[in-house]
Amino acid sequence: MQSGDSNAFANLCQHFYPRAISFAVKLCGDVHLAEDAVQNALIRLAKTVNKLQDPGAINSWVFKLVRWQVQDLLKQQKRYQPMEGTEPLVRNDKFDDGDLAKALAKLPDIEGQVIHLFYLEGLSLKEIAKVLEIPQGTVKSRLFRARERLKQTLDSVSDSGSE
Repeated sequence: MQSGDSNAFANLCQHFYPRAISFAVKLCGDVHLAEDAVQNALIRLAKTVNKLQDPGAINSWVFKLVRWQVQDLLKQQKRYQPMEGTEPLVRNDKFDDGDLAKALAKLPDIEGQVIHLFYLEGLSLKEIAKVLEIPQGTVKSRLFRARERLKQTLDSVSDSGSE
């Protein structure tokens, strides 16, 4: 694929697109912004894939590109606030279903990202560290903290539901 095979790149995009969209929505909560970010990330990937030294690092590289693009688009969005009387961006309420989704939504952003990348995307701690640009030890501690917060939140939900 690094040699310029367009079919291989198309297959790579098809492979990563659903996972990348899911991650981008987790980061920003907006389906449209997530789609734009993923599209921008895949364009960036097309331009930089030949520079990738370790083809095994493609997972972390794609998610890092998506994360950067979401951050860039969110910064632009803050600069250009909608005019009064216009509709706000549509939010994806897919993640509002169920106690687990509500508990995940209560996590601080970085902890939610760590949980998403580890459990939903199956990335290793090393890959997550590359994506989030933080030390691997920090990933471990944030993952531990996120699990504890999730457990507490879910316990409180089940306790209040049984009364």
